[in-house]
Amino acid sequence: MNKKHIALLVATSLMAGHAFALDGDIRFTGKVEVGMASKKENGISNRAVEDGGSELNVVGSADIGNGLKALLQVNTDIKLDNNKGTDHFANGDTFVGLQGEFGTVKLGRGINAYGDGYFKANLYAYDVGPDRGDIISGGGSSRGAFKYEAPNLNGLALSFSYSPGEDKTTTQPRATDAWAASGTYEQGMFGTRLSFGQQKVAAGGTLKDTLLALKVVPVAGLTLATELNNSKNVKGPTQKSVGVYAEYKPQRVGVRAGYVSTTDFGYVSGGKHKVTLLGADYDLSGKDSRFQTSLFAEYKSDKKNNGKRDNYLFGGVHIGF
Repeated sequence: MNKKHIALLVATSLMAGHAFALDGDIRFTGKVEVGMASKKENGISNRAVEDGGSELNVVGSADIGNGLKALLQVNTDIKLDNNKGTDHFANGDTFVGLQGEFGTVKLGRGINAYGDGYFKANLYAYDVGPDRGDIISGGGSSRGAFKYEAPNLNGLALSFSYSPGEDKTTTQPRATDAWAASGTYEQGMFGTRLSFGQQKVAAGGTLKDTLLALKVVPVAGLTLATELNNSKNVKGPTQKSVGVYAEYKPQRVGVRAGYVSTTDFGYVSGGKHKVTLLGADYDLSGKDSRFQTSLFAEYKSDKKNNGKRDNYLFGGVHIGF
């Protein structure tokens, strides 16, 4: 992120802080993840200093009367390895919202009701979930969207999002509108989520994704989970992907693992994709520390169809604030 973007972020924060000063609060949150990676892709080995998923957020809320609360969030991914990627201000989950007894209404981007995964063992750089389909927005993850979140009812949380296609032209009379809905229920040691997303295709037909996820915490510090994703394209067989995950972190030391298997990968009959994940971390700071600092190491093995197996090893530091 260049100096102009940083200056804009600070200016936005100061202005927002002034607006929220009387009845609310505004704060910086985020994380820094950077380390050394060893990669073997297509039989070629390389090493590099890489960013594992650093980001900076401006988060605010304020009571505005009549039982209503105004919300804002500005999320920007930052690259400590100088890899620009989507290098622009507010390139992540950014929105404004209004909250009351009716629930929460949000407008912005990155407010996809489908969700990015229910529980993926809290891996840092390699938080890989089941293979998803071709729904480019999932109801709002990569372009402007509206989202409604219902009030939590005894552990049940429902949400809905809609994203207009914005791409209708004289030669393309059908916009690629998308929507998504999900329900999450958590009570005690159990949790589950059911999500559905759908998007129109300009040439005709629809893309559909369905996710079913389950997790259980049988003892303190241990979480077991599975996620199943079915994706239906306009043509080809249904892509089926399943992920299983486990994490054990009773105190400062944590270990985690995951495995994802996809059949008819890419909507091609007989297509396969398999991913193996391993990770461990050690918390250097206490729970009450302002900067939650951990050392971590992760491994990912990735094989598609009959191609060569790619291997990734990443070790570094995570600082959350």
